[in-house]
Amino acid sequence: MTDSRRTSIAARFDAAHDYERAAFIQKQCARMLAGRIRQHHATQPPRRILEFGCGTGLLSRELVSSFPEAEFHLTDIAPAMLERTRRNLAPLPAAVHLHVMDGENPQLQGAEDGFDLIISSLCLQWFEDRARAFRALIALLRPGGRLMVSTLLAGSLREWRESCKNAAIPCGVPDYPSLAQLQEDWPPDGHGTWDVCTLHDPAPSARQFLQGLRMIGASLPREGHQPAHGLRRAMRHFDSHFDHVTYQAAFGVFQKGC
Repeated sequence: MTDSRRTSIAARFDAAHDYERAAFIQKQCARMLAGRIRQHHATQPPRRILEFGCGTGLLSRELVSSFPEAEFHLTDIAPAMLERTRRNLAPLPAAVHLHVMDGENPQLQGAEDGFDLIISSLCLQWFEDRARAFRALIALLRPGGRLMVSTLLAGSLREWRESCKNAAIPCGVPDYPSLAQLQEDWPPDGHGTWDVCTLHDPAPSARQFLQGLRMIGASLPREGHQPAHGLRRAMRHFDSHFDHVTYQAAFGVFQKGC
């Protein structure tokens, strides 16, 4: 990822003051991923956990009470997001540490001690080279440790894509990967699987849908996208045909070899 795009992503999330008001899908995915994490660690709780892209702490809030003996390292590329996590977890437990870190290029003091579990909910879709990021993240796992994540799949935001196509304008929504692409991205030193869930985000109008993206800091278009003059046509098509937006969420778990 270029430095300029990384800076733009961080700035948008820093400015997302009303993130949790609009984070309907993010909250669902965090709860669903937390349930999977608890299920996989029911008999052997992780002792050391790293989260990248922690945002406002939706996932970590689900897990801090589930694993009270664990040491948490919560990271995000946006400093203001970490401050929101700090407030949402206040009073901050002694075993929770906050760090500014780019999950695609994970560099963290103390990471040489390794982690039993690395987690993230709806952050991977911002990465430009998932395979390389997976290799770097899994290198931080202790033998037998797990990486458990959620991300968006091809087919997400279908309604808005269709509206842009109908208006004959380019769509700024990123090209999300297929399930096969995600599976290919796993590194060879372990075993990973994915499962998929379809989620629907209520969107009574295109204006509310686009405003929601801005509120959660997710309005940055794909690289090279230019604003289109036919945006109002796309919005009218959306308003006359849809009242929700579909998301295809993928949940992945990778266990490092022993």
